[in-house]
Order: sequence, then structure tokens, then C-alpha cells
Amino acid sequence: MSEDTLMSRKESSSMEESSLMGGQRNFPDLSLEEWLTKFGRIYGKRHDKHTTEYMISRLVEEVAELVSPMESRGDLGPGLADVFSWTCSLAYKLNVDLAALTWQKYGKNPPKLESFHGSLALNEFSQPQSLKEWQSFVSKLYRQENATLSPMNALVALMKDVGDLAMLNRKRAPSDQTTSKLAAILAWTLTLSQLLKLDLSEVVYAKYDDHCPVCLRVTCDTDICHPMVNMFVSFGDTIKDEEKYALLDTIGKFGFQAVLGKSAEVSSTKDLSTSLDLISKCDAACLVLTDDGITKKIDYRQIFEALICYSVLSKGNIWIFTQNASDEFKSYLEGVFSSERLSVSNYSDSGHLRTILDSKLRELEGKKKRTSPVSS
Repeated sequence: MSEDTLMSRKESSSMEESSLMGGQRNFPDLSLEEWLTKFGRIYGKRHDKHTTEYMISRLVEEVAELVSPMESRGDLGPGLADVFSWTCSLAYKLNVDLAALTWQKYGKNPPKLESFHGSLALNEFSQPQSLKEWQSFVSKLYRQENATLSPMNALVALMKDVGDLAMLNRKRAPSDQTTSKLAAILAWTLTLSQLLKLDLSEVVYAKYDDHCPVCLRVTCDTDICHPMVNMFVSFGDTIKDEEKYALLDTIGKFGFQAVLGKSAEVSSTKDLSTSLDLISKCDAACLVLTDDGITKKIDYRQIFEALICYSVLSKGNIWIFTQNASDEFKSYLEGVFSSERLSVSNYSDSGHLRTILDSKLRELEGKKKRTSPVSS
């Protein structure tokens, strides 16, 4: 995607903050690019902290969740809306022009021209704009195949392409191979909708319209939108027992389950992997970093853990403490976390640590209450 296109997309997303797209245009008329902009506006801030691997794993989850309603003949509409949302969000994060990519693959170079039976020619079609037009185009392109294709077979094909996307990303395949799978995933999502006699644009808008369906904000508030259950906790080597108890007691008071970092030091890559696995299971984090001014020892395990927390978790739900940090240690942390604008709270004793953390968790709890489902 060109810099101009990316800038235009960001500007459009910013404009939507004050003027909802749905109030300006009917949702069936929204182009695929406008849908991407919509999801960028709603979830862009939330996905800034997510890795590509995380977003692909979420897409895998959403596709897998279609199996149960498919088997029970339930409503697949909301699930298809989620698949489309994650596909658009991933394309937005990767700066992919999904409309141009899909047209290049299925419009200019369709895999099977015989699908048109000679009665229709590609030159009769211009590039689809709205999601409804895309669904119509793909259904005509694969009319012959769809006549004998069951919805379950289409879902299996969708799952295969999502799996291929994850594999290609893991193997660091060329970007054109990876992004091509996004177009295939979109095509199968449209095909599955057609086979189920669903209008994808209607089911997407029914769930997302112009808001996050969870917090109902026009821009999703990542700090409060998802449930707060597990908190990753990491202690430095010099922390006292009473400080540990103060920390764990405060965390439990606000309903968090503490997940303790197990490695005392970094002696192998297994230690790093253990920390990463634990953090990935958490919704928030609290780290007490070691500042050993006497031996000049730096706990690199905790530095790694803090970096992972800022990569995986919401930056608004990470609290870092240190006791009477020296100016040298503060400068070191500011250098390591310069791009994260790290905020470190200094405490003097266990009582002070309890007070500071209690205040921060009360602030989060209050924010959650103030913003829990009300319309914007």
C-alpha cells in the first residue's frame, strides 16, 4: 500500500471519531476499503499493541468457533462477522489494500475461468466496491463449484486457508504469499455467507455497526473492554517478603488471580519461553524491578518480561515499581523503554507499595464502571 493510501486511511479513521460513517452513508454502500477504515477506527489503538502472530491466532479461533453452530445448524452470522472483522483488522495492521489484492487475485487472474460457462465474461464486470457487490461477484465466479459445495466443505476450505496463513507467517514466507491468503480468506467468507443465504454486509453491521460490540465505544477502550482475570506478577531478587504479601494481597482484593513468574534468572531460552507463556495467559501485569546499586546487577529476566508485557498486554494495564531507584537505574529504564514511554512508580516500603497499587487498581475499576455498556 502506498504512503498516500495509508495516510488517507488514517485520516478517514480520524474523521470518523467525530462523525460516524453510518450517519453519512448507508452501510450496504460502504466499500471494502471503508470497512477496513471502520475497523481501523474502532480497533486500531487496541491492535497497535498486538503482534501479527497474535492477530492471526485470533482469526484461527474465530474460524474454529464456526464449527459448533455449523454442526448444530445454529446462526453463523455473528461468527462470520467476527471472521470478517479480524480479516479486515489484520489487513489494516499490515497496510494491505485488501480490495486491490482480492481483485488482482479473483478479478484479473481468476483461478477458474470456466466457472462462467462462457455466458459471462470478466470484462463485463468492473471491480466490486461494496461488500454486497463483492459477495455477488465471488458467487458468480464460483457458481459452478458452489452448486455442489456444502457449507461445511466451504468452512473446511476457509479453515485450511487460515491455517496456511499462520504457517506462512511462521515460516517468514514472502509477504505476497502471506497477503494472498487474506484475499482467499475473504473469498471463502463471502462464499460461505452466500451458501448460507446470508448477506455478509448485513450480519457484520448487525454486530458491529459503528461501535465495539463489547464496550459500545466508537473507539474501543482496550483498557476496560476485555475481562480482567489474571495478573502476571514478577518480583526482583531483593524484594522483601512483606512487600510480596502487600502486592499479592492488593491484587487479590480487586479480584485478580496472580500468575507468578517462576524463573529466578535467565539461564536458558527455556526461562524466557516460560515467562512468555505465562504473560500470554494474563490480562494485566505488575512488576517490581530490582535496582541493586551496590553490585550494579541488572535483572535481565525482568527487563525481558516487561518488554513482553508491553508487547502482549494493554499498555494501560501494566504497572512497574522499583524501590528508591537511583538516577542511573531510571536512565537505564528510560533508554530501554524509550518507545513505550515507561512509567515507573517508586515506593519506600510495603505500606507505600500497597497504597500506590491500590490507587491504580481503583482507578482502573472506576474506569471500567464508568464505561461499561453505555452508548456513545
